[in-house]
Amino acid sequence: MPEKHLKHLTNPKSNPVPSTIEAEIIQLLLKCSHYLQRQTNTVCRQFGLKQQQFSVLNEIVWQGPISQKELCERLLLEKSNVSKIVRILLEKNLIHIAVAPGDRRLTLLTETNEGAALWKDCLPSFVRLSTDLVSLLSEADVVKGVRFLKKLEKTFRTPST
Repeated sequence: MPEKHLKHLTNPKSNPVPSTIEAEIIQLLLKCSHYLQRQTNTVCRQFGLKQQQFSVLNEIVWQGPISQKELCERLLLEKSNVSKIVRILLEKNLIHIAVAPGDRRLTLLTETNEGAALWKDCLPSFVRLSTDLVSLLSEADVVKGVRFLKKLEKTFRTPST
């Protein structure tokens, strides 16, 4: 979230202020993020991957062929992190890198047969996790939640000024 939206929030220990809805939203998102991180890490470890490695493989499967730059933008990850993850996935023979047709300066990533098979094996565990979480909500809450998260994602992708 751009910093300009957070300027009015202060550290409650240094300057006690009444709780604000914005502070509560951030706290709840952090708690949910921690929970999801733990759950997805548990699933990924079963398949010999870390969570960010699976995220990159998943994006390659869904969006590939895709460049590393596009991966950074889509996953909101730093270039150095994506480079390390790509190197690991290449070493595990889960992805393949090739020169883009028509532009020899551009390289594109695709999944290998092994990568596609591993992704396919992982998917039911992620679907179960997602189904379990969504089952806690009404259909209307799911629709509102997705709308809210998409707005946040759009904000995160927009360079702050």
